Amino acid sequence: MSELRLLTPDDYLAHRQLMSHAFGRGGVVEPPTEPKEPTKETIGILEEGRLCSALTICPFTVYWPGATQGELAMGGIAGVATFAEARGQGHVDRLLCESLVRMREAGQVVSALYPFSMHFYGRYGWGWVGEKYQATLPLRELPASKRLAKRLSDELAPEHLAEVYSVAASRYRGAFTAGSRKFSGLLDASDKCLTYAYAAEGGYLLWRYPSGEGAGDIREYMAATPEAERALLAVLRDLGVQVAQGSLTLPTDTTLFCHAIHNDMELKMESVFMGRVVDVAVALAALTTPQPNGAFTLALTDPHASWNEGVWKIAIEAGSVTATPTTEAAQLAMDIQSFSQAFWGTPGLERLRRAGKVTVSQEAAFTRLAALLPSAPVMCWNHF
Repeated sequence: MSELRLLTPDDYLAHRQLMSHAFGRGGVVEPPTEPKEPTKETIGILEEGRLCSALTICPFTVYWPGATQGELAMGGIAGVATFAEARGQGHVDRLLCESLVRMREAGQVVSALYPFSMHFYGRYGWGWVGEKYQATLPLRELPASKRLAKRLSDELAPEHLAEVYSVAASRYRGAFTAGSRKFSGLLDASDKCLTYAYAAEGGYLLWRYPSGEGAGDIREYMAATPEAERALLAVLRDLGVQVAQGSLTLPTDTTLFCHAIHNDMELKMESVFMGRVVDVAVALAALTTPQPNGAFTLALTDPHASWNEGVWKIAIEAGSVTATPTTEAAQLAMDIQSFSQAFWGTPGLERLRRAGKVTVSQEAAFTRLAALLPSAPVMCWNHF
């Protein structure tokens, strides 16, 4: 008989062995010398007392332009794993449904995950959100500048990084708030490879040399002003004396290409991750809008979160938003995946409608919802 429960310190070794099986190619896991807690909130399914499947919910606070407080609580789904002999029995289905209940209870109105399969998680309401570039730059082709960035010590770097990041990242939905990041960890040299922090007023970049002949790793690049961008690009140009290329991740609305463009630049577009709305009514109530007072109705289907299912009357009054169940006819209709993508901001509601993901029976209602959920950039610089 199976049991679904929160894991405890007694489950630590079994959980680490599951993580090794799923993500570590079966590496040997040594028993801990003292009791250890499982990572964050980890739930598991046990068969006859043996752990066979698990999932971890990571609590984060993320920037959210358009929210009354400018940020939202998010549940990050990680460590979803099942031993090979227990797969195909619906364990992950149970864990994902339980995670939605737990995130709702914790006030985490949105959720995100990095998928092994978009199709798999799409069945549970998560949809791709945000667009980013994986870029490779020919460093010697970047523009020179008389104003160069300075290299910061490990002691001074975290404060500067946090200050710049809080300005540059707050434009993006889904970016961890500065207070929830450990900036000192970005400078970690545990793999015996140094990370160099270069700073300009309003910007920074983190650089690591490649271990072989490949591109240098621009671990993080933030430029909140044109002056900072020019200074950082000049430093990268000078690093190009030793390394021909540098690779980095950029949001698709980056201004870097307004300063430098070259035929040898390589760009690959990817989604940021997959996102979901956990609690529709609470998520909408967290927004603020300049729209005039009014209301419209929206039908949502969400087979894995019954509290989101049904027709909602969405009312706007004095900039505040409420969503209440109604028996009125729906003027708009969509599934939770499409609503989640629209709520996150990329892909936007207009694009979703062109893709046939939104049913519209009253144009004025669509105009209202599109103004309430405008297209917005999504980005996250952290993995979980």
